[in-house]
Amino acid sequence: MGNNELTEALTKECERIEEDCLHSMKGHFNAGSRWNKVHLWMGIPSAVLAAWAGIEAFNDNPSLTALLALLSGALTATITFLSPQKVSDKHTNAGREYNVLRNKSRRVREIESLTASPEDLKSQVDELADKKDALNSMSPTIPRWAYEKAKKDIDAGRAEYLVDKGCK
Repeated sequence: MGNNELTEALTKECERIEEDCLHSMKGHFNAGSRWNKVHLWMGIPSAVLAAWAGIEAFNDNPSLTALLALLSGALTATITFLSPQKVSDKHTNAGREYNVLRNKSRRVREIESLTASPEDLKSQVDELADKKDALNSMSPTIPRWAYEKAKKDIDAGRAEYLVDKGCK
């Protein structure tokens, strides 16, 4: 394989890495956003119910106080079990890491490939591929719905830079 063929193969591999990272990044961001909403939709009512139960305790209304306290406790226990904020943070952080890798891959493909020797370029692409494999193995699983939403957004062109679309 000649140097031009090797450089072309390596830049294509960068494009594959970028595409994989784009889908993973958007999928993780979608999942993180949903889990953050779950956290809020469960946490806010739990706090409101607990406060209301406290108020009712002073109003000498034991039945309502007990009901509100039970509901608040059930929501709090569910939040503790599901840990939606932790799940959200894991997905969001994974999305950020995929974005970093995608940007590095794009720079290697668009800039480094112009001046680097084929051997240096291969080393950089190998490093990018290893990083992607490591991210794949340590990231939480992207729910199917989050991946499908990411794919739909990407296919609709919502993930392209204006400069890449030919706009300024």
